[in-house]
Amino acid sequence: MSINPKKRVLPILAMALMLVGVLYAGISGGRASLLSKARGLASGPLLGGLGDLEAAEGSSTDELYAEGSIFEKVPEDQLPVNQQEEKKEWKDGWVKYGDSVYEYKEDILTFLFMGIDTDSTYSAKGKKFMGGQADLLVLLVLDPVDQAIRLIPINRNTMVDVDVYDDNGNIEYSQLAQICVQHGIGDGREQSCEYQVRTVSKLFYQLPIHGYIAMNLDGIVPLNDTVGGVEVTVPNNFNSGRYKFTEGETITLKGQQAYDFARKREIEHGAADRRLERQKVYMKSLISSIISTLKSNPTYVATLYNAVAKYVLTDISLDQMLYIASSAAGYSYNDSSMVSIKGTSLEGEVYDEFYADDEALKQLIIDVFYEKVTSY
Repeated sequence: MSINPKKRVLPILAMALMLVGVLYAGISGGRASLLSKARGLASGPLLGGLGDLEAAEGSSTDELYAEGSIFEKVPEDQLPVNQQEEKKEWKDGWVKYGDSVYEYKEDILTFLFMGIDTDSTYSAKGKKFMGGQADLLVLLVLDPVDQAIRLIPINRNTMVDVDVYDDNGNIEYSQLAQICVQHGIGDGREQSCEYQVRTVSKLFYQLPIHGYIAMNLDGIVPLNDTVGGVEVTVPNNFNSGRYKFTEGETITLKGQQAYDFARKREIEHGAADRRLERQKVYMKSLISSIISTLKSNPTYVATLYNAVAKYVLTDISLDQMLYIASSAAGYSYNDSSMVSIKGTSLEGEVYDEFYADDEALKQLIIDVFYEKVTSY
């Protein structure tokens, strides 16, 4: 079987929906239930993203002091008393990356947002291989350690092993393809979303993912217009056939104009990358607008949700949503909140291909999801 991603126009922003409850007080069961259902390939406790790096699992402390290491091992009985007390035993989930040891932030929450290239509401399940592509993929990270929100857009052309499943949910085989087509292997509903979550988790070295939100294309216009339009500075020249966008101009997107800006693209090499840049600009402005409005009018959340509810599918329950909203309300969100994955875009035999830089991706995972172990 060949996986044939035909549609080349991009959806948008399930992302803003997570801000669907910034007004509420937290519910105590929210965090526990979210942490317990994290989807990652790691078994046992949450190991975080770098499970296969040096000293990732069950390594002895002697490895840290191997020849050439910057660590110098001092006999424990020669340490000052306070340092003896502070010295930590090696823990599962720690990783040695470069010359340092890191620990996964176990309280961090990570969600996958998907924009699906179907123009309909969520209703009955579809047929196998007809689930629609996830042309927008963004990880939303809520970090209680740094009190920060981070967004990690994933290029829809990122080349990964896409899994093909049998009718019993078992993997029949895997095929190298664009990550966006994984959603299309399933039924267009929960099954497709679960398949996509698993594949993104694998891309990020078995990263735990605590929930998902998917939104179909027709939700773009009502979401955009409910917030009163979205002001953007156009990052690149683009002609959708209906609207012309000029690099450097600042405009407020309304109605179909927002749809074209965020979803459509040319059929040529590099077009998907340019569209991703437009999406980043749009997401940043949209989310900033929503946060600003919610601070002055908390009940606005109900208006937002009602505008797009029929276009949305999620596995995040109400109590979990309320917990997320109350936790994230005071977190920082600024120009540095969006973190890009470095890599190389190539013109493939049929479609564009993006290859993530493996070392840069590992560094990104360390920077976002881990903290340094200081007393080892």
